[in-house]
Amino acid sequence: MTKKFLALIPLIISLNSFSAEPSIYLWDNQEGLISATSCEVIPSASTPFKVSRFTGWKKSQTENLRNYAGIKQSHLINGSIVKRITGKQKSNYKKVEVVGVNSNLDVKMNRWFSQRLDQGYLYKNSIFPIEDYIIEVNHKDIVKEQIQKITQKGSSFWLAEAQGSYYNLKCPGRNEDREYTLFRVYEDLEESTEPSAFVGVYWDETKIFSNIKTTSINDLKTNFDTFEKTYDLKGLLADSENTYIENEEILTAVQEIKQSFKKNSFKEVRTMEIKNVEGAFKDIVCVPNTGLNVRDESLGKVIFKAKTGEVVKKFQSFDQSVKELVIDGVIYKFIKVQFSDREESDQSTGWVAKKFIKQKSQCKYVKSNAQINIPTDTEITGIDDEKCCEFPTVKAPTSPYTSGMRKFNARRGGGTRSHAACDLYRYKDEPILSIAPGVVVRDQYYFYQGTYAIEVVHSGGFVARYGELSGKKQRGIAKAAKVKMGQRIGYMGKVNSNCCRPMLHFEIYSGKKTGALSQSGNKYRRRSDLLDPTHYLLKWEAGKF
Repeated sequence: MTKKFLALIPLIISLNSFSAEPSIYLWDNQEGLISATSCEVIPSASTPFKVSRFTGWKKSQTENLRNYAGIKQSHLINGSIVKRITGKQKSNYKKVEVVGVNSNLDVKMNRWFSQRLDQGYLYKNSIFPIEDYIIEVNHKDIVKEQIQKITQKGSSFWLAEAQGSYYNLKCPGRNEDREYTLFRVYEDLEESTEPSAFVGVYWDETKIFSNIKTTSINDLKTNFDTFEKTYDLKGLLADSENTYIENEEILTAVQEIKQSFKKNSFKEVRTMEIKNVEGAFKDIVCVPNTGLNVRDESLGKVIFKAKTGEVVKKFQSFDQSVKELVIDGVIYKFIKVQFSDREESDQSTGWVAKKFIKQKSQCKYVKSNAQINIPTDTEITGIDDEKCCEFPTVKAPTSPYTSGMRKFNARRGGGTRSHAACDLYRYKDEPILSIAPGVVVRDQYYFYQGTYAIEVVHSGGFVARYGELSGKKQRGIAKAAKVKMGQRIGYMGKVNSNCCRPMLHFEIYSGKKTGALSQSGNKYRRRSDLLDPTHYLLKWEAGKF
């Protein structure tokens, strides 16, 4: 059955539509660009690469890199590339290593400034998604023969590939344990409308980013329609040895396997194969204190701590291994689990006491989504009422809505218009909640690229448009229906162009004008009482999460 499963997943594809040569490469610090023959392209929920930027109340061209005690170590220039690394946990800070220092700012550097490969703690709100930036890579320290496969110029422009998700390259037979973050590479920003190549970069082999300049996509003066363009990675054929694994197709394979299991009644095998593939995401860490020790294979060493509520997946096998360890006179049974939501590769698996892993519904230390998001009959006078409002997603967004293409006023259409909303990234089909009591004035209608929207007039007269919802309707939500604060009104969708990850496109209006919300006459192409929802969302998010 394992052979059948493996035979169903590989979907033969190659990744070059621009020349006769393969256009997808791996970066190696010694060898340079290596053809990604026989690699797999796999959607990923995260990437280790981020960009730093100061986020305090004043203006600054640098953010502070600190030690664990909070003492400033060095000044990290805004726009520098960092990567998450493991280290002792520090509240509100993440341990990072500097991958590349941005040289795009006019800053007079001295010995107190951060250098490449420096490590330290960076304030969590100063860490931004890398796909919000264009990275100009200078080739001066790269051997010409290593880089000429993609350009003959002195620099190239890199953009993290994030069509609907991030993408990783895995290459059986070559560094099998590595996952390479995929970037699209342009020769220039003036004439190039198509990438010259795709390049995978491993998180711990990043010499290519030694000399960089970064620019926020929103600050570019060039036409950036090309960056909004999406690519059918299945269609970029180059080499029949390359494979592409798509989530939907994995699920199709799983369904076929399920049918086969049902016919053959292989219950034990079904437990092993299907439970891990589908995720099941029901088991969590359930402890009454601040954390659970995660141990290595020997159980003799604590390798990291897990927090209450963290999702885990149990490793399944025919002979499920259970180990025992005596701690303070008590015998504990340990099982091996995976922390699938973690970015840190060396903190993704470990052994934990079995008694502290429970289904979320059975853990008294964690409230379920239903408990957290109980609709209330709270009455408010308007959007500025101190009791307003509920955050519209069940959990905090996975990416900041204050930056990149997600933020309000981000450029659209090559600069011909501006984004009229904040995009709140989460996961497809998660519930969307009414931010306040109100009345549905426009029931679910077609909105954009296979998604839908709902419009609600909330107490005090302000209006919210909940856009890019899935086609699944919530019972009781219809025109003229009354809704409560926190009531489920729809489900998060994903546009069919695959340009973006699932999101809620959230717009608000003061209610001082009338008529359709979508109108011409201004850069937003919206009714003139459109409001910037950013500071409201930040306030509601802080109050909820």
